[in-house]
Amino acid sequence: MASVAARRRSLIAADNHVLHKLHSLSGIVPIGIFLVQHLTLNSFALASPAHFNAVIDFFNKTMPRHLLHALEWGLIFIPILFHAIYGLVITAHGQVNVGRYGYWRNWMYLWQRITGIILVVFIAAHVWGTTISHRLFGTNIYYDGMKEYFSNGWLVAFYLLGITSATFHLSNGIWNFCIRWGVTVSERAQRGCAKVCAVIFVLLTALGWSALFAFR
Repeated sequence: MASVAARRRSLIAADNHVLHKLHSLSGIVPIGIFLVQHLTLNSFALASPAHFNAVIDFFNKTMPRHLLHALEWGLIFIPILFHAIYGLVITAHGQVNVGRYGYWRNWMYLWQRITGIILVVFIAAHVWGTTISHRLFGTNIYYDGMKEYFSNGWLVAFYLLGITSATFHLSNGIWNFCIRWGVTVSERAQRGCAKVCAVIFVLLTALGWSALFAFR
């Protein structure tokens, strides 16, 4: 009887290990790649309104609708839903110990959970205010429409928080991914990876903020 219970615990642990690895992977591929692509395309507004409008035209007019919807669900919505839901499960069962052990990695663990919760709210609001609103109510998502959308200072502050949370979550997630998938094994490799991730965070945040203020 004891061996059966031990086997059951072993299977549960293995399942959790697999789900943890898939959760980590989904944060990089495809979600992380999509975030970089999304911020890059939005930054076209820095060049001119015409450049940004050309991006919108490509997705709204040039790309076949069935292909667009397949890419949205297969590479964006479903992976984000899985990552968000399982991320909330991890957060609910996680143990924060920065009060007792104030190491910087413990703080990164805490902020990874905090930014994850922020992103659940932010992404839902962002998708509703842009994509869903456009398809249901015909909301203008071209440059002029986005400029009006961001005329609200409180909304801009909300987006600054959301963008920063997303870039931090991805950057720190890359560090976690490299450990979980055995890319960085030694302590030296992990320190080097942390420096690279810090650079990624700064560059992506600067890109996202610049794109946001292009509409102001």
